[in-house]
Amino acid sequence: MVVWGMEGVMGVREIDRSLVQWEMGVKDLQRRVILAPTPRERERWHALWLLAQGWTAAATAEMLDRDPHTIGRWAAVFGEGGPRALIFEQTGGSPPRLNRRNRRN
Repeated sequence: MVVWGMEGVMGVREIDRSLVQWEMGVKDLQRRVILAPTPRERERWHALWLLAQGWTAAATAEMLDRDPHTIGRWAAVFGEGGPRALIFEQTGGSPPRLNRRNRRN
């Protein structure tokens, strides 16, 4: 996995290439931010949305209170695996008490 330039510049060209590759646009990213099923996924989509608008990895990281390398990793994972690569999967701890359907009611 290649983590994009951490010199403070998250190449807009790289995120643009990824969006073209996965047939998405900035509006699609915005919709994913709004509709993300978990806070973690929402944060990842928010980071990509900011990058697609020209924000640097450093500025995005500061906005989201994350390390710039984390932002770069999310972007790289998206570039390589597309939207499915950003899905949050519970890997430890107790399972959620409510499933998605029960949370909405």
